[in-house]
Amino acid sequence: MPFDEARYEELHHGGMIGSLVHYRDRTASTMDDARAGAAALRGEGCGDAYLTDEQTAGRGRFRRPWVDAPGASLLVTYHLCVLDLVYAPLVGLAGALAAADAVTETSGIETELKWPNDVLAGGRKLAGILAEAQPGGVEVDVFLGIGINIREAAIGGLSEAERAVATTIEGEGATLPSVEELLAALSEALERRMAEVDAEPERLLADWRARLAMLGSRVRLSTTDGEIEGIAEDVTAEGQLVLRLDGGGTYSFAAGDVTVL
Repeated sequence: MPFDEARYEELHHGGMIGSLVHYRDRTASTMDDARAGAAALRGEGCGDAYLTDEQTAGRGRFRRPWVDAPGASLLVTYHLCVLDLVYAPLVGLAGALAAADAVTETSGIETELKWPNDVLAGGRKLAGILAEAQPGGVEVDVFLGIGINIREAAIGGLSEAERAVATTIEGEGATLPSVEELLAALSEALERRMAEVDAEPERLLADWRARLAMLGSRVRLSTTDGEIEGIAEDVTAEGQLVLRLDGGGTYSFAAGDVTVL
């Protein structure tokens, strides 16, 4: 069903983030829409949301294609602004926490987080987060893409191996929220979490660490340079994963895919 803007406005209780939603029923990428919108507005539009029912060229980390089905997922990118590039990595953490908060609020599903940017339910991926920073004028633009699987059709186009580690709100047997309900909850949760980025980053990091499903576990980290194994020991203030290697030393990684062994 097309996005019901009037219903969303009834559900969204104030705040700058998500106060204006740019909706298209079909688009190539909400991330690209948000970048184009920010460029056109020339420094205005911080907090705007770019929403679609279907992406034809959506992407995740490492520019991997994002697979979905029309109307089966919440697909949104927020144009956010931070005062310094040093805060940009925290926006991805805020997005993951906000997505987890919104899913639990609207469906009752208990969630966990997986480094660096996945929301899990029952150990399987329910939502993905992608944050891209673009230094500009006085502030830094951060484009926060969030995809939440609502209906089973959202993962129908995945390979068998990919479906085995993915889930949906419907697949978890929960009450299905409407896109308007889920987006309103997400926008409000993100407003709260972004306030922590500015004023209480230590609290944001502590909450994020507490909800990580893998700390203390032995993991395999796959990066563009290869694979490495170790104990997932911590996450730095910049959102980097700290692994304790078999030789006893520690090393921090900014990106990669983690598998719990």
